[in-house]
Amino acid sequence: MSKSKRKKLMLDRETNHGGWPSGPSNSWTGKKPVNDIIYDYLKSMGLVDDVPHGKLSETYIRMLIKESLVRNIK
Repeated sequence: MSKSKRKKLMLDRETNHGGWPSGPSNSWTGKKPVNDIIYDYLKSMGLVDDVPHGKLSETYIRMLIKESLVRNIK
């Protein structure tokens, strides 16, 4: 995935999770940063992929509804 997707999700920044305030910043799975774990999880579910069939704009949805209504009226 592109780094711009990470940036859009604000997962390109350093995080400070886990441990005591003065301790190391560890996640619940070890030394992997939490932002990487979140990104990998979203990626494994296909939520960061740029696929044309996964995007429905409001304009396109309106057009589909209008076409459906016109077909059903005839």
